[in-house]
Amino acid sequence: MSPQERAERLREAHEQLGDAIEHLTSSQGWRAMIESRAWLRRYSLSNLLMILAQNPHATDVRPLREWNRHGRHVRKGEHGIRIWAPRFQRSPATAGPQPDRDGDRVDDHVRRLAGFILVSVFDIAQTDGDPLPDPAGPNRCALLSGDAPAGLWEALARQVAAAGFTIDRGECGGANGITDFAARTVRVRADVEPTQAAKTLAHELAHILCEHDKRADLRRETGEIEAESVACIVAAVCGLSTLDYSVPYVAGWAADVTAVRQSAERVLSVADRILAHIDDELTQPELTEPRTAVV
Repeated sequence: MSPQERAERLREAHEQLGDAIEHLTSSQGWRAMIESRAWLRRYSLSNLLMILAQNPHATDVRPLREWNRHGRHVRKGEHGIRIWAPRFQRSPATAGPQPDRDGDRVDDHVRRLAGFILVSVFDIAQTDGDPLPDPAGPNRCALLSGDAPAGLWEALARQVAAAGFTIDRGECGGANGITDFAARTVRVRADVEPTQAAKTLAHELAHILCEHDKRADLRRETGEIEAESVACIVAAVCGLSTLDYSVPYVAGWAADVTAVRQSAERVLSVADRILAHIDDELTQPELTEPRTAVV
């Protein structure tokens, strides 16, 4: 590839990313971001948006080597999805052998981030081969008929308690839930179904982890949308869908691309933080049985 061709490809990639971010200001764009995050947690927001711009119907995107490790191969003639990947270079160590970012010892040299390059990944629909194992595993959240996913309320409640808040169920003045930062309490309506109660608890936990009480310039609308978006992603990963309610409200909150991106990054970061704790808890057999919530 000539320098001119490389520069043109990079320019096109940057434009594509910019267009994808701008698309977030539409209902369809935000919905796509929320839905896809349930399976694209491995990717950054920038790469997530680039994947969706190139293949809005993607369901599982991985590098070629990873597909090959799972006994699958990319069909001839398929075009890769271009994303950004870090490029490392080795530089002389300043104080003898030092660990790199993965903890490995590197004699005389250490790896340093030198920039980013475009690489190709592929959606599962572009591959053939062995069926994939269930990524959820036996202890992953699973829907129960007429109820929330097993253990979801308890896992969320423990995160609320770990943040120093107590939980009760009762009247919320017309809302589904209320977080009182001064009193360090979270209240969830007592008369809603378990599924709604769990989603509302995720929404209130998002208020806490987004530190909405510490952001003096935060508009109420922005805080509510961030919290609802986090709850949508957590619910989607756990097998629920709240999009029909949430998306129309979320999509209309702003037309400023910079603000949308800043909020989206915060949403994805907090959602991943919540889900990481749920993953850890629900892979421990002693924590998969339903428990009484903190009240």
